[in-house]
Amino acid sequence: MGGDPIRVLLVGTGDDFGTELEGDDFDVARIPDLAALGPGADQDAVIVALDDPGPLEALETLRLKTPAAAVLVLTTSDREADGAVALHAGAEDHLVLGSIADGLLPRAIRYAVERRRLRRELATIDEKTRLPNLRGFVAIAEHQLRMANRAGTSVVLLFVRFDDQRTAGASSVLADQLAIEAAEVLLSAIRDSDLPARIADDTFCVLLSGDAKGSEVAVLSRLVEAIAVHDANKPEPQPLALSVGSAIYDPADPVSLEGLLRTAEAEMRPHASET
Repeated sequence: MGGDPIRVLLVGTGDDFGTELEGDDFDVARIPDLAALGPGADQDAVIVALDDPGPLEALETLRLKTPAAAVLVLTTSDREADGAVALHAGAEDHLVLGSIADGLLPRAIRYAVERRRLRRELATIDEKTRLPNLRGFVAIAEHQLRMANRAGTSVVLLFVRFDDQRTAGASSVLADQLAIEAAEVLLSAIRDSDLPARIADDTFCVLLSGDAKGSEVAVLSRLVEAIAVHDANKPEPQPLALSVGSAIYDPADPVSLEGLLRTAEAEMRPHASET
């Protein structure tokens, strides 16, 4: 096969498992258990033997430490129920020791990697913040704009980019934690009826509900206050700054959602918390 080898991590499987992966198509590493898995692990697939960890605990750990990797759980025949739980929770495949036919393992890994890639591409929810991602946001926001057209009411879109001095060279785990913190700050400043989304690693947008013209000023004020509270609660100075832009959708002069996003991004200006 051409291309880069598939990076596979075997967790707690024993040295005699996976010998057919030796060769140019796979780059195999082994660790004894999930405790040995460092943050920001860069793997295409992880095969984890479900021994001590429960299926949900194992999957949660792997999604936190290596979110892009396909997860294949490995069980003995008397623990097949754990494999079913892991599949239901989002694992890409379940393998049973003693029931893996010759040649099946490499094929199962390739299918799992492709399945994981498609899942991430087609997902509508950001895995870390649980907010809609760009795909999910577009579907809901376009419906909201159609409703605004029928009601003849304006809609405000906020484009929010969080800047944190810790993100430079940060591991993926730290970057994810910063995204979670930024999402919490954002949610504290908007109403339940507003539509927030994480559309890039450090970028969020919010479609403000109702006849929202002018409401962006109040939201910005609450955001600045929320950031000040966030910074004050940190044991060490870790300022979270933001840049905000806004755009108004006018049913009398409609534009596409893409155009609205471009306008809001172009209008971004930095804002700092008042400490």
